[in-house]
Parts: sequence; structure tokens; C-alpha cells
Amino acid sequence: MPSTGDLSQGARTSLRQVLWGLVLVLALPTILVAAAGLYSAHQSEREATDLRMQETARALSLSLDREIEKFVVALRVLSRAPSLARGDYEAFYRLAESTELASPSWIALFEPGGRILLNTRVPYGVILENSKRQDVLRRVEETRKPYVSDLYAGSLTGQRLITVNVPVIIDERVAYILSLAITPDVFQNIIRDQRVADNWNAAVLDRSRRLVARSRSPERFVGQPASANIQEALAAQPEGLLRSVTLDGIPVRTYFSQSPTYGWSFVISIPETELAKSAQRSLFWLTVLGAVILCGILLAVLLSRSISKPVDRLVTAAQALGRGNEVTDRATTRVLEFDMIKKALVEAATGIRNHEREREEVLAHMAESEARLRLALNAGNLGSWEYTPSTGGLTTSPTCRAHFGRGMDEPLSYADLVAQIHPDDRAMQAEAVARAIAARADLHAEYRVIWPDGSEHWIRVSGRMRSGPDGQPSMVGVSQDITERRLAEERQALLLHELNHRVKNTLATVQSIASLTRRSADNSDPAAWSAFMDRLHGMAKTHDLLTATHWQGALLEDVLKNELEPYQDGMGQRIRLRGPRINLQPSAVLALGLAVHELATNAVKYGSLSVPEGKVHVMWALTPGSGQSALLVEWVESGGPLVKKPERQGFGSKLIQRGLAQQLGGEIKLDFAPAGIRCVITFPISTMTADQTGVAETQERYAS
Repeated sequence: MPSTGDLSQGARTSLRQVLWGLVLVLALPTILVAAAGLYSAHQSEREATDLRMQETARALSLSLDREIEKFVVALRVLSRAPSLARGDYEAFYRLAESTELASPSWIALFEPGGRILLNTRVPYGVILENSKRQDVLRRVEETRKPYVSDLYAGSLTGQRLITVNVPVIIDERVAYILSLAITPDVFQNIIRDQRVADNWNAAVLDRSRRLVARSRSPERFVGQPASANIQEALAAQPEGLLRSVTLDGIPVRTYFSQSPTYGWSFVISIPETELAKSAQRSLFWLTVLGAVILCGILLAVLLSRSISKPVDRLVTAAQALGRGNEVTDRATTRVLEFDMIKKALVEAATGIRNHEREREEVLAHMAESEARLRLALNAGNLGSWEYTPSTGGLTTSPTCRAHFGRGMDEPLSYADLVAQIHPDDRAMQAEAVARAIAARADLHAEYRVIWPDGSEHWIRVSGRMRSGPDGQPSMVGVSQDITERRLAEERQALLLHELNHRVKNTLATVQSIASLTRRSADNSDPAAWSAFMDRLHGMAKTHDLLTATHWQGALLEDVLKNELEPYQDGMGQRIRLRGPRINLQPSAVLALGLAVHELATNAVKYGSLSVPEGKVHVMWALTPGSGQSALLVEWVESGGPLVKKPERQGFGSKLIQRGLAQQLGGEIKLDFAPAGIRCVITFPISTMTADQTGVAETQERYAS
């Protein structure tokens, strides 16, 4: 290990240099990022301006089409005048003169050959010369479509005009050509309505790229051709932008758009000096940022001097601590953080010693915890293991190896473990392990293993996935030898099966004897025999209920449902059961099931269940008695026929009041009320329930 002196000799950078480097590292990226941000903002603003101005030019070019289309529509309406169809030119003259189109413009009517029939600019009847625009008239006649001329100078007045020409079709031929002469003032008004800035320039160009209207000095430039670069740009594409120079010599950024219908163009230009203002603003703020950073650098120089001196003192204190000496310099550095570092250096040695002592205590606790874990595993005869799927490695404890018939020091690999699994259980074990690994779920499996001595044993394994320190997933768990438990379960199942078989045989014998008795008995009372068979069937149903619980008893609610479910309605309202959870002994299940069967049979024949409106409510609860708690079951019928007390006691009543009470040591009361039979059965808890713990909890909740 290099000494402290070697480390100090290897260092060639001082704290002041580090501080200067830190300032530069912070300042330079800040300047670059700020410059990039300002440039990006400038570009974004330029792009936004280009997009906005291009959309403005496009919208204004469309407005040119709309303005021209208004004149075309007006002329088409005028061309359908009845006076024109019947050749009454004087009436048509008065009609054309009365329209708004005649002022300040004028309307003229031509024959396709060029002869002028009338012109609203002069009185009707004045003979006019033939038109000199034969090409325009011929184009309208051939295309039979409206045509808008380019800007031209009138032959008589020399005034700049644009004509809108519309064919007048009569009897499927172009009989006349109706022409509207308008001045550039119409398009000059369109530019004026846009309120273009004073230093901007907007212009309207006809198809020949000649200025029809202009926002700046229109009297000087209207009628002149547009600049050459604008003409070239319009010839190349219908809309776009370019850098150019206006006719009055101003460098501008020009946006143009050609109308889709009539081919006229709208041009709007912004001086380059105005667009450069945004770049000047960005440059100004960049300069301000540079000045602020320069001030920060100067301040950093002063701060570095105030930092380096306290650091030198801290270095001296650290060297003393490294040599094991006491830190004698306790004077303040006048910097809070440095004072805290010096205090930490003073307390470092004490902290290191305390840390070592705590580490030893933690190791002792870990050793004690491991010892307790081993003791708990040994007490439960549990073996521990860890399996890594990626490598196939298996780590086992001595107890785990003993479960597979191996010695404490005898190795057990995963391949050895799989080889010892019973062939019939290997697929199940492999599927359980694969499913647990894929889903990162817990593993629970029981399978048979064959020891090296040939004996067969049952093993239960439980495991859980985890991630190791190296990030590799592994499964850790425990194993347990459950051979004795499985043998006991098999014996218990065998005995229970034998018991069920014998009890069913007994019932079959009883039914067989009853059938023989019926054949030998008098047939004078067939109802008694049917009741006897129903009782046997009820006993069989109760027996099946006990068989489902392996003769461990049954819930009181299940006993009641077993007998009354056949009489329940679709809404579950005819028979209502209410009471706490009570688990009955097998003897109590048979006795109470027979009693409920008798009550239900009587209700179906004579009581509430004999009519659709009848209902049966069965409620039970735990009630405290003088000596011990008792179970109270109450049967209440309602909605049935009027009840009359029987003149003699039947077999069912005797069975309920005598046999059941004597068998369970309880008390049974039958009340033949006119509204419905009410039966209250009270039995001691000790003769009824199979789980006294559950009864105690239930009694606490329901007893009153």
C-alpha cells in the first residue's frame, strides 16, 4: 500500500487549479448552451415568421380570386337579362347602367367579331370603334369561359384597366361578350384593407407578372414588371419565399403565392433589417450573459483564495489523524462546512473504534441467529436446501441429505436427487419446479424417493425464489420426511372407506327388511309404509352428508338445507334459515336430521308448505343455561292453512318428542297455533357440538 507521502507526491493539481477548472467547466457549457438556445429561439422565430407570412400571402391570393369572382358572378347574372335575349339593347343599356358595376367601372357589350354594341361609359346610341382586343374576344368565344385580362392601357383614355369578360350564350352559341372594365384601385383597396406596415411592401401581380397594385408608391410603380428574381420564382413554383431587392432598392425577404383560379399573384416583402432585429436581441442577451459569467469568474478568484487557506489547515489536521496524533488545531476556519469537517476528523477515531465494536456484536448476533435456525430446523426435522437453475448447483444441509438416505458428509447433487425420485413422480416434480421458476412463485410438492437401500419414503419440499448477490435467481427452501404422515393418511382413508361401506350395507339391510315386511304386512295403511320409506331416505341423505365430512360432524345449517332445499322457491324467500355457525356431532346430525325431516313432511302435507304462499322460518342461537350453555332451534310456519291440534299423537310427533329428546337429552316443545306450527328444540351444547372452541366463540357473539 502506498504511503501518504507517495500519494501527495503523485498529486500535481492544486485546489486553486481545481477551482479554476470548476469555474471554466461550469461557465463554458453555460455560454454554449445559452448561445445555442438563443440561436434556436432566433431560428424558431424566423421559421414562425416565414410560416405566418406565407399563410398571409396564400390567404390574400385567394382573396384576389374571390374579388374577381364577384365581378364574374355579377356579369353572369347580367348576361341572363331578358332584354339581351330579345335584342333590346337600349333596355339592356339602362339595366347595365343602373347596376353598381357601372360606377366607377363601366360595362361594354361586344359581338364576337369585335363590334361594340354599347358602353355605359358613353350615352346609348353613340357609335364606337370596333374593339382592338380581338385576341381576348376570340379566347372567350373559343373557351366559352370567363376571362380576366392583364393590366393594359385604354386606347382612348390611356387609363390603366383590367377587363373581366363573360360569354353570353344564347341558343347554344356565344352571341355576345359582356365586358367589365375596372381600374387597379379595386386591388389597391384590398392591400389597403390589410393595413400593411409602413416599412413592409405588398403587391398584386397579374399573369404577366406586372404590378397591378402596390402598398408603397403605387403611382410610381403600378404598371411596371416585377423584379426578375420574383418573376423567375413565380415561373418555377406557385408559392414560396426568397431574398430579393424591391424596385426601390430595399433588400427584403419576399413571400409570394399565385391564385389557383385566375393566375394572379400576391407578393409581400419584409425588410431584412427588421428580421435582423431578433438576431440583434439574441446577440445582446448573449453579451449580457458573457458579462455576468465574467463577473462570476472574478468572484471565483476571490473565493478560491478564501477556500484554499482553510483547506490547508484541514489537510494538516487529517495528516495528524492519519499518524494517530491528536488534532491540536481547534481554531475555527470561519466556514461552517470546514468546521464540521474538522469536528468530524476529531471524532473519526472514536467512531472507527465504535464501529469495530458494533461489527463484532452484529457478527455474534448473526452466529446466534444461525444457531437458533439450525435448532428450529432440527427440532422440526426440516432440512434446508438451495438450488440455482442457471448452473444446476444444489446445496443441502445434513438433515436434507438424510431425507434422501444420504450420510451427513455424502454429496447430493441435483442429478442425484432427480434420480432418487420415484419414476411415477419425476414428471410432476419437474413440472412443479419449472412452473415455480417461470412464475417466480412458491414451490410446494410431495413425491416419493427411493433410498440407496431400496426403501421408499415420502418427501415434502417447499421453496421460494430469490435473487442472489450476483443477480442470479435461485430457489431456497426446506424438505421434510412425511412418510409416517402419508402412511397414517392411507390407513385412515382405508378405515373410513370400510366404515362407509359397512354403514351403507346396514342401511341396505334395513331397506331390504322393510321391503320384506311390507310384502308380508297388511296393505290397509299404505301411507304409513310410504312415510317409513321416506324416513329411511332422509336417514340416507343425512348419512351422505356425514360421509362428505368423513364422519367429523356437519354444520347445523347444512343439515337444515339438506332436508329443506327441495321445497325452496327460486327467489330463496319461502324457507329462511338464520343462525350462527354450529358444528354438530355425528349422532346429533342423524337425530336432528330425522326431526327436521318429520317437520318438513308434516308441513308439506298439512302445513305451510302445502300452499304456495306458505313460508318456514328456522332460527337457532346459543343461550346460557343454569348449568351449561344450550342450543335452541326454533321452527316457525306461516302462511299455511288453519292449524288444528290433532286428536291423537302420530308417529312423527312421538319420534320428535320422545325419541329425539331422550337420545340427545334435550327438550322439545310443539305448539299447534292456528297461524302455523311452532317447534322449539333445546339441547345441551355438550351433546350437540363437535367443536367446543368454535362454540365458545359463537356463544360470545350470539348469546343473550
